[in-house]
Amino acid sequence: MEINKKFNKRAFVTFGMIASGIALPVSGLMNHFLGFDLLTLSRHFWMSVHNILGILFTVFSISHIILNRHAIKNYLFRIKKAVISTEALAAISIVAFITGIFALHVFIAG
Repeated sequence: MEINKKFNKRAFVTFGMIASGIALPVSGLMNHFLGFDLLTLSRHFWMSVHNILGILFTVFSISHIILNRHAIKNYLFRIKKAVISTEALAAISIVAFITGIFALHVFIAG
C-alpha cells in the first residue's frame, strides 16, 4: 500500500453515492412498512435515516456531476449526433414500467 497516495475525490464521491443509493431504498421500505404506526421510536429512527440518506445521496450526486462534468459534457455532445440506443430505451422503459406498477397500488388498494 502506497503511503503518500493522493486522496481520490472522484472515487470517494462515487462510493458515497453508491453506498447512500443502496441504503436509501432499504430505509424507504422500512418507512413504508412502519407507515401506519404512530410516531414510535422505530419509525422516527427510519424516517431520520431515510432523510439523511436522501440528503447525502443528493450531495454526492451533485458532486459526482461536478467532478465528472467534462466527461458528461463530451458524452452529451456525442449523444446529440446519435439516435437513442436500444439499451437506453430498454432501461428507461423498465424504470417507467416498474415505477408505474408500484405507484398504481395507491389507486388499487385505496
